[in-house]
Amino acid sequence: MEISLAGTRTGEFLLSEANGERSRELIRIPAGQGMLAAGTLLKADNTVAVNGADAVKVLYGPVETGADSAALAVKGAAVARDAEVFGEKLVWVDGVTADQKLLAAISLAESGIVTRWTVAPIASNTAHHLVFADTPLVGTAGEVLEPIVAHVKDVFGALVTGSTISVTLAKASGTGNLAGGGAKAAVGGVVTWDAASLSAAGEYTLKVTATDLTEATSDTITIDAA
Repeated sequence: MEISLAGTRTGEFLLSEANGERSRELIRIPAGQGMLAAGTLLKADNTVAVNGADAVKVLYGPVETGADSAALAVKGAAVARDAEVFGEKLVWVDGVTADQKLLAAISLAESGIVTRWTVAPIASNTAHHLVFADTPLVGTAGEVLEPIVAHVKDVFGALVTGSTISVTLAKASGTGNLAGGGAKAAVGGVVTWDAASLSAAGEYTLKVTATDLTEATSDTITIDAA
């Protein structure tokens, strides 16, 4: 049996598009990006969206841009709006993750390009960043604040319910000292500090940090004198 090794053909990734080719537009692609196949994800400036997260259009047909980035831009066509594309026939770089593919689909959707899958990628539910879920806005110097709650979220903003990662609460700004903060292990992706206090009157912000995760800074907390 003969096996075809051909790449994605012109427009092969398209499932549907608006009438009259309204979905497509002529573009100028910066030189120096090599051979770009049909289905390559592009940013707003027509450079390749390597991991897809900032993709806003899809290259309609193959384009050779050469190796010289100083050369003149190359003409091409892209699907930029009002279309459905086949996710498995888009061009994904080696090593791209399921999360990155899903983020690319979200980014394309903002341009009106809907991605359909034969087998949809599954989100990893891996911890990515921290957020403050509950923070008091006021308090009294030296007295215990209302509980401070942080959540461990994945790249899509969903709570990572299996996370037990250690999260540290610390002062980000303000003149006094924070007591009752420090490191605590998440339970179901949730961390609560219920004995925190600030030593002096003034305005403060707090921060939560954890290894390899994007930290978060709280809204301003106003502390009155005792």
